[in-house]
Amino acid sequence: MKKVKIIHFGDPVLRQKAEPVAVFHKKLYAVVDTIKNTLLDTDYAAALAANQVSILKQITVIDYCDEYFEMINPEILESSGVNIGYEGCLSFPGFSGKVKRFENVTVRFFDRYGDEKIIQRSGSMARCIQHELDHLNGILYIDRMVEDFVTHDENNTKLYVADLQQLTAPGRKE
Repeated sequence: MKKVKIIHFGDPVLRQKAEPVAVFHKKLYAVVDTIKNTLLDTDYAAALAANQVSILKQITVIDYCDEYFEMINPEILESSGVNIGYEGCLSFPGFSGKVKRFENVTVRFFDRYGDEKIIQRSGSMARCIQHELDHLNGILYIDRMVEDFVTHDENNTKLYVADLQQLTAPGRKE
């Protein structure tokens, strides 16, 4: 049961756009299983995108709201409504902030076997899906914040979004 390290804000991989999966085969299954095992082994985790484990492929695994999805090459077909709510991220553990998302989404994706799926979700699951698809496009939740700061969930420490965006800026040199 292979698991890997989740990378954190500041790693330039998080700002890179993931490439579509072109071939559905046993190597892909192993990659999906690695993401799945890492997600399931992480406390308080809802979902994990491939680039959060340094894999630049359009893959995300979601285990949230009593549903489980392995989404490959996902795309939002339709969206509507507005929902503002708190989000956190495994790549920036312990912090959360208010983010504006669509209330409803229709998403097309492929499963690990190459079978096309289309689902419609709203509320918390729609938020989770949008967060993950953003990851695959190099977008972090701090880019969609409606407040100027994120807050640590335990000690209420506040960090300014502008400072975090500097830390995570595309093309930033380590």
